Amino acid sequence: MGALDVPSLAGRVATVDAGMLIERLRAACGAGAVLDDASTLELAAHDVFHRAAMRPDAVLRPASAAALAAGVRVLAASGVAMAPRGGGMSYTGGYLPAERYVCVDLGALNRVLEVNTDDLFITVEAGCTWAQLRQALAGTGLTTPFGGPLSGLRATVGGALSQNSMFFGAGQHGAASESVLGLKLVLADGEMLTTGSGAFEGPGRSPFARWGGPDLTGLFLGDTGAFGLKVEATLRLVPVAAAQGHASYGFPGIADMVNCQVALMRAGLGSETFGIDAFKAQNSAQTGNKIAAGVKTLAEVARKGSSLMSGLKAAAGIAMAGTDYLAVHPYSIHLTLDGDSAAHVDERLARVASIAAANRGTAQPASVPQILRAQPFQPLRSVLGHNGDRWVPVHGIVPLSQALPVVQAVEARIATHADAMREQQIVYSPLTANLDRAFLFEPCFYWPDEIRPLHVDVLGEDLTAPWMQRPHRPAADALVRQLWAECTEVLDAHGAVHFQVGRAYPYLQRLQPAARALVEAAKRALDPAGRMNPGSLGLGG
Repeated sequence: MGALDVPSLAGRVATVDAGMLIERLRAACGAGAVLDDASTLELAAHDVFHRAAMRPDAVLRPASAAALAAGVRVLAASGVAMAPRGGGMSYTGGYLPAERYVCVDLGALNRVLEVNTDDLFITVEAGCTWAQLRQALAGTGLTTPFGGPLSGLRATVGGALSQNSMFFGAGQHGAASESVLGLKLVLADGEMLTTGSGAFEGPGRSPFARWGGPDLTGLFLGDTGAFGLKVEATLRLVPVAAAQGHASYGFPGIADMVNCQVALMRAGLGSETFGIDAFKAQNSAQTGNKIAAGVKTLAEVARKGSSLMSGLKAAAGIAMAGTDYLAVHPYSIHLTLDGDSAAHVDERLARVASIAAANRGTAQPASVPQILRAQPFQPLRSVLGHNGDRWVPVHGIVPLSQALPVVQAVEARIATHADAMREQQIVYSPLTANLDRAFLFEPCFYWPDEIRPLHVDVLGEDLTAPWMQRPHRPAADALVRQLWAECTEVLDAHGAVHFQVGRAYPYLQRLQPAARALVEAAKRALDPAGRMNPGSLGLGG
């Protein structure tokens, strides 16, 4: 279980021991805001794939922005680093410094502060989940352009903006950062900073716009917490689409699937479009309590139909389709598109069908995208394989012209390890997705190995109990890490950019000198002692 090895910024000297630090934090933030029991600290020291070099001294879980600022001032005076944690679903060591630190859990800052239907924005605290945000907008006829990641039951708004994220609406509206109007943050010295038009003083101040001068908001999006702790976020609102349609197509080869996805993106078709192979499709179908989930999903589809009859027909179609068809084709894409009317949706679906047919696509039941829209935030069962195998993805986002070349190059590199992968029981399974004007490729790896505390926290002790005695397999772990690094190398050679950069993807070292100097200068100005999530983005040493 290799810990992350990341250099630290110079100039920080911790001045108090852990016991004294915890006392000071409790005095500043309240006794209930500081957790130091062994199980909480152990959980905070892991993400999906990595573990930190050491446990944090404590987990700070403030219930207000004022308490957070007070806690940060204590940490600043003590010389101890801090690392923000949202839903905890990082796989890039995003909140795992390689030195002494306090984990700042923002999950208790989860209120919806304002839903402004006149000026079309919503302001939430950073620990608000995407599921909570969606519930707050229910009945308004409005939604955020980016509707949240698949992990929205657990993923927080602040976490998604720190890591950047995609899924619902991303094919049409772009990633999470594209929906942001402004932020409120606590900086490394405990001072509060507001960005966007909400930062102006005087009468009429409103967070309705991101601009009005240089875009300070963008500096803190995708920063993985290196520049400040997000406290609040204001997001744009748009009308909910009047109609939606769904489609799924099977393909004989991955090149056919990728070419179809690129053509769909160039045609502007698909609010969300993703592609999977038969392994991932069957793995997803076999996880969780399918009977209970199916009944709930069918009821939800029926309830959300544009009329009772249309809802019941859709639900019946899902029930009859089942999931067996997912294994018929080696690859498949699944998409939802929005329109101004049923006729508009039908016209767009006809264009989708034509593009799919031109790329050897065969129509399938569209139950997968229907279920995802009916229940957009499913329980996070896929954090492990259906038989408890460990899972980790690696991804890159490339220009549309590089979609097929990067897929072929990555798969060729993986193929050079085929014998070793068979020996270590490592399975490769790809996922692809459309992002506004770009293409995401996510090679995923599954292998039997020890279960980590985060898996138990997400899935529960009952589900993970049969796998808890699995031993750590160092050789398999080492090969997965090698595959991860080599895939990243190939992706970057094709110009890829990454979400949730954390401490794993290269960022700073890829920048041109002037850009690198600007990023380093921003870090020095905002966090001169290097206390804010040291090592993130490669900012260290």
